[in-house]
Amino acid sequence: MKLQEAVSRIIAALNDAGLEFMLVGSFSSMYYSFPRSTTDADFVIGTSDWDAQALAKSLGNEFRFDPQLSFETFGGSVKNEIQIEGTPFRIELFRLTDQPFDRARFDRRRKVTLGGDEVWIPTPEDVILQKLTWSRPKDQEDIVGVIAVNHKTLDREYLDQWAEQLSLTEKLAAAWKLATDRS
Repeated sequence: MKLQEAVSRIIAALNDAGLEFMLVGSFSSMYYSFPRSTTDADFVIGTSDWDAQALAKSLGNEFRFDPQLSFETFGGSVKNEIQIEGTPFRIELFRLTDQPFDRARFDRRRKVTLGGDEVWIPTPEDVILQKLTWSRPKDQEDIVGVIAVNHKTLDREYLDQWAEQLSLTEKLAAAWKLATDRS
């Protein structure tokens, strides 16, 4: 099974379960910038009470659902992990936190068509801000890509406001300069 097929099946299962969600991480940054390889897909689930076991059952045996919640060190949220049998692919289902930025980015999400599926993803500004908080090397590349492709249409006031609140002003300025110097 290819990762895009697994993502499509997760999207269908989440929709069938009536859950509010958005696809984040590399899939959302690739939507706004350039393709890159990845072995995982990340979702944020906005519905507070949902039955993980029922979701696992609806996905079938190819999806090995870890019933234990784990703690995500970068974002401080809890998540379920799903391994796709016979592949290196992993799906992570994060719970939406009560942090103001997490709530704002979830409220601002938009519906797009990605890989043939209609799915909710964060805005490009929120992709940039979230990846700035993580600041891993692959996130840095994604940030520069999203800014380079979208810098003329990004809501800079929104970016600057949240960057200040999240103590990311210097990181945003450096990424902006790097991305716009290339274009």
